[in-house]
Amino acid sequence: MKRTANRLAFALSAALFSWASLGSALTGEVSFTPTGLKLSVMRIVLSQTDENGTPVAQAVLYTCPHDTEEECLVDVTDQAALDALAAAAGEAEVNVGTYDTVSLEMCAAGKPGGEPAPGFVRGSFTVDSESKTYATTASEDAPLGLVEVAADDASGGEFTAIGNWGCSTKSVHLPSSFDVTEETPTDLTVVVDASLIAFSTPNVSGGMGGCRGENNGSARGICVSYPSVVPLVGEDEPSLDRFLVAHHHTDATEIDDSKANAYVVVLSDADGVPLTAFVRPYYSESSAQTSSQMSYDMTYGGPGYFGETLISSISATSDGGIAFTTGGSLDGNSAIFDDFLLHDHTGVVTTRDEDPWQYHAFPILP
Repeated sequence: MKRTANRLAFALSAALFSWASLGSALTGEVSFTPTGLKLSVMRIVLSQTDENGTPVAQAVLYTCPHDTEEECLVDVTDQAALDALAAAAGEAEVNVGTYDTVSLEMCAAGKPGGEPAPGFVRGSFTVDSESKTYATTASEDAPLGLVEVAADDASGGEFTAIGNWGCSTKSVHLPSSFDVTEETPTDLTVVVDASLIAFSTPNVSGGMGGCRGENNGSARGICVSYPSVVPLVGEDEPSLDRFLVAHHHTDATEIDDSKANAYVVVLSDADGVPLTAFVRPYYSESSAQTSSQMSYDMTYGGPGYFGETLISSISATSDGGIAFTTGGSLDGNSAIFDDFLLHDHTGVVTTRDEDPWQYHAFPILP
C-alpha cells in the first residue's frame, strides 16, 4: 500500500536537503512498529566516496548544538520533531561537487562506535498465544520495560530505554550519485522507515545488541534495530509500497501466507517508477525460519533476509517492477529478485549459492 514519507527540510546554499519520516518461529514471537523511537542525531553528513567507499569530500548538513547524545535525542517517527531539527539546522555550506552517500552520526565527536548510547522506544503489541497485550513503560517497577495492558489500550506505550544500544554511524549510498552546482538547487530526500523494526520474544537475552532482557534469556523482552535510511535525489514525496513475503521451496500453490517471514519496502517516484528497495526479517508466531538462521524451515523458510543490509544492485523492470539484490558479498543465501512487482504477486527469488524459492508477496498497511 502506498504511503507518503515524512520530510525534514534544510535550507542549503547549493542543495536542498529533506528527511521524510525466526522450522516455525517460536511461540510468543511478534514484530511490531514503534509509536516512537528516539535516537541521538549528532551530525548529518553528505559525502563523496571513492571505489572503496572511503569519503574523499564531505559537507556537514546538520550538527547538533549540544555536546552529548542525551541532549541530541530526536524522535525519528515524529514529524514535529523532524521539523524542529530542520528549523535548528539553519544554513549549511555545500561545496559544488559530486556526492553519493548520506551518513547519520549518532556518536559525539571523538567517541568510538559501539560505545553505549541512549535510545528510547515506545510501542505496544499483542501476543495471541498468551491472549495478552504488552506496552512499553518507563516505570521502575518493570525492569525490562514492558507491562501488560488491556487489549483495547490505545496509549501507544511510554518511552523506555533500549537495552544494549550502541552509538554508530549509519552510512547509506544513494541509488546513483548526483551533482551539486551553483546554478541549480538539488532536492535530496532521506526517507526513514521504522515499520516493524522492533520485535519481542519470551526469551530475550540482554546480551544481544539492541535488546533489553534478562542476561540468561529467561523472560520476555524487546529488541530494536536501526530504522531503514534511504537517500533519494529529486524526490521530495516518494511513495512507499510495503509487503510481507511468504515462501515454499518448490511449489507456489503450497505457499502458506501465515508463514511469511520477510518485509520488503519499495520506494517509487511520483510517476510510480521504482527507485530503490530495502528488506528486513519479519517475526510472528507462525513465521517460518529463514536460511539466515542456524536452524531453518527447509520447506517454507526462504532465503536469508538480513536486516538493514544495503541493497547492492537496483534496476527498474519493463513491467513496472524492480530488480534488486540484497546482502553483501559474503551473504550467499541472501535474496535476489529479478522482477518484484508493486502489487500482490507470486514469483521466484534466487540466491547466490542456494536453491531458488517460490514466493508470494502481498501488500500490507504501515
